[in-house]
Amino acid sequence: MNKWLITVLTLLVACSPVAEKHNETSEILEAMDHWSASRSYPFDAIPEHAWMSAFEQARMIPSGRGSRSEIWTSLGPHNFAGRILCLAFNPQNPNTLYAGSASGGLWRSYTGGTGKNAWERVPSGFPVLSVSCISFEPGDSSTFYIGTGEVYNADGTGTGMADRALRGSYGIGILKTTDGGATWTHSLDFGADAEKGVWNVAIAASAPEILYAGTTDGVYRSGDGGENWSLIFDEDMVFDILVHPDDPDKLVLGAGNFNSSGRGIWWSDDGGSNWTHVSSGLPPDFLGKIQLDASQSSPEIVYATIGNGFNTDVETSSYLCKSEDFGHTWEVINSTNFAVYQGWYSHDVSIHPADPDHLAVIGLAVYTSTNGGNSLYAKTSTATPGYSYPEIEGPNGPGNYVHADCHAVKWHPTEPDVFYVATDGGIYRTDDAGESYYSCNGRLQTVQFYNGFSVSGQDSLLCYGGLQDNGSIKLIDDLDTETGLYLKWQHVFGGDGGWTAINPAEDYIHYVSWQGLNVLVSDGPGYSSLSIPKIWPVAFIAPYVICPSDETRMYAGSAGVASSTNGGADWSLTNGGTALDGNPVISMDISFNDPDVLYVSTAPYGGNPGHVFVTSNGGDTWSNISSGLPDRYVLDLHVDPNNDAIAYAAIGGFGSGHLYRTTNYGSTWFDISYGLPDVPTNAVVVDPDLPATIYVGNDLGVYVSEDNGSTWMAYTDGMPEAAMVFDLKIQQDSRKLYAATHGNGAFWSDLIKTDDPPAMTNQYQLLPLQVFPNPAYDQITVTPPKAMSGSILLTLTDLHGRILHRETAKSSASIQLYRLDIPAGTYLLELSDGRSTVSTKVFWL
Repeated sequence: MNKWLITVLTLLVACSPVAEKHNETSEILEAMDHWSASRSYPFDAIPEHAWMSAFEQARMIPSGRGSRSEIWTSLGPHNFAGRILCLAFNPQNPNTLYAGSASGGLWRSYTGGTGKNAWERVPSGFPVLSVSCISFEPGDSSTFYIGTGEVYNADGTGTGMADRALRGSYGIGILKTTDGGATWTHSLDFGADAEKGVWNVAIAASAPEILYAGTTDGVYRSGDGGENWSLIFDEDMVFDILVHPDDPDKLVLGAGNFNSSGRGIWWSDDGGSNWTHVSSGLPPDFLGKIQLDASQSSPEIVYATIGNGFNTDVETSSYLCKSEDFGHTWEVINSTNFAVYQGWYSHDVSIHPADPDHLAVIGLAVYTSTNGGNSLYAKTSTATPGYSYPEIEGPNGPGNYVHADCHAVKWHPTEPDVFYVATDGGIYRTDDAGESYYSCNGRLQTVQFYNGFSVSGQDSLLCYGGLQDNGSIKLIDDLDTETGLYLKWQHVFGGDGGWTAINPAEDYIHYVSWQGLNVLVSDGPGYSSLSIPKIWPVAFIAPYVICPSDETRMYAGSAGVASSTNGGADWSLTNGGTALDGNPVISMDISFNDPDVLYVSTAPYGGNPGHVFVTSNGGDTWSNISSGLPDRYVLDLHVDPNNDAIAYAAIGGFGSGHLYRTTNYGSTWFDISYGLPDVPTNAVVVDPDLPATIYVGNDLGVYVSEDNGSTWMAYTDGMPEAAMVFDLKIQQDSRKLYAATHGNGAFWSDLIKTDDPPAMTNQYQLLPLQVFPNPAYDQITVTPPKAMSGSILLTLTDLHGRILHRETAKSSASIQLYRLDIPAGTYLLELSDGRSTVSTKVFWL
């Protein structure tokens, strides 16, 4: 495609500043709906214990790279950051600042967030993704608690593509450290239900062994420093709770979201034995969440920000309220619409440590007040800077720029003009009480990539990717001399960044997109929009691809599939202009060699299951090839680079196989995921030079097989203990593998070579175990490995290790195992002959 194409495309988008896409409704709703549904479907919720069980299972999988100290190397970004939910100061040294990210874990800075290498990730030994609160024991820099799980709707549903609880990441409850984060223990254990979240841990200053946790369930209380907990308040969605500094029995909390029952402000004067719902002085009705802060200098004074839903149809969508008797009585003091359509999602208030009339109030932007909230002054702009990219320790924009959607604000405890703001684009600081701001994101690697990462076929440093809430970005060829790494990226377009693509023949031509299949092309400064015909519904992050061997051929998916034969200048719908199955397309992959061969998957929608389709004639006709695949989201598809008949399907959800392979264009599928953790799998690629080598990315990391999926090894060294890998790409010339994570930025690694040390093996990999059928309804046939001899012991357990059945049998014969009286679900079957052991998952329907 040549430059002439750009002139015929419409809607030139200005290159500076890059527009942040702020529609009249909250788009984060759709992103979280998709995440929730693709993890829980076909169930109403993520199965009990599934997330923690998968993590324990993953820890048992050996690494094939034991001879190398680190596989993965960071690609950043280090010059800007992703979504940050909370902040906390070390009470004895406030220059030590902690930050909780949306899906990248816990982070710490010893420099108050300033400097090139300001931040480091704090490992916990647990699968911690979202950190929603951080609470220090008063006066103790070593003992603190973190709450996990970003959950905004406990029992109801979201409004987007799927009817599932609205959530952004897994929760496991509360973790506690007593040595400054070096080691951690489980305090409040939500491991059985990954759809629960903890939004606040309040510690009584006068009795620090007394804790109160605001959660999706309500309020839990501990009287022994988090060893034991009991539920003392059972209204849903307690986002904030305060304890009076002089009386551990005096409490005030904010409950509710999305019009949930029991929403409002409640107080108790007896440690939570009895609660009073505030019935006057507050807004008459509201739909969103409540955030609270109490004055340190006048502790009876409490402020609340109250949101009102997720669109701008409501005339007033935000309220600032005040109490002068620690939450017993209230008045609305300001109805400036600071949260706009994010009243359910992002707003907060913080009171100056020495002046109860001096406030920082946040929502879509930052506001300040010096008269107790009677006047609120907007202090920031959310217009993203354009094509120039920030230095790692420099500002992310002009002096009044703070990224939109602010989650938490904290005044510095000892510097009266300093406060910090946690946003969907990292952390910002003001040193002049809110008049000007600069970013504090050096090395804070927390951006959330979606699927659709792209790498040039000619240049291993030319990469594009789309981010949640942070637009589309490009890797900058700028080596950091201190670290020897490439860590800088450039924002190229705003909104929620979607799929990207690079022209395989002329890589200066590239494509980016934003939500709803809005695709743009560029061959230099500026972008032009592609006029792609769509059939509704359209996925929030919708796919499109370009053929590696023919840059003129492109496809894009809505509920139908559109095709272009001239690089995107013109489009037409395939399949006679009709939808495939009425569901939105969520993934696709095109043949490396034949532009007429395309595989696509659709998401479940409106009560209909999703499907996988293939075409071999450019979309004139399609074949439904879903038979043999589990009823789950197919989150990724990959065509073997050397053989179009071979394709792979990566499966979401829990309780099924997670990687399937076909060798005949989908006529039959084979589950090749035995040995992989039972966790949603988002990405799969095959090494074009070593086609038996397969890499998969799932919600825990990357795994590799060198034998067409017969055995699997962990390929995670250099990544966090849990990282949601949303995409994998291979750059063939440089032999590089790229991992785009949803919460920890990007990484790259050398591909496995034929002369690398052999893979580590263990007894679980040496002996293939055959079970048929699987999944099954009534009985299965178990065929022991040929290497086993004599008598064998068969054991069936649940995922908690509880033994459900045990028997002995001869290794020379197949074993008939009947279902017995056990419910549908996932179980572990183990055979042992005293010398070796082999196991596999069994799925009872």
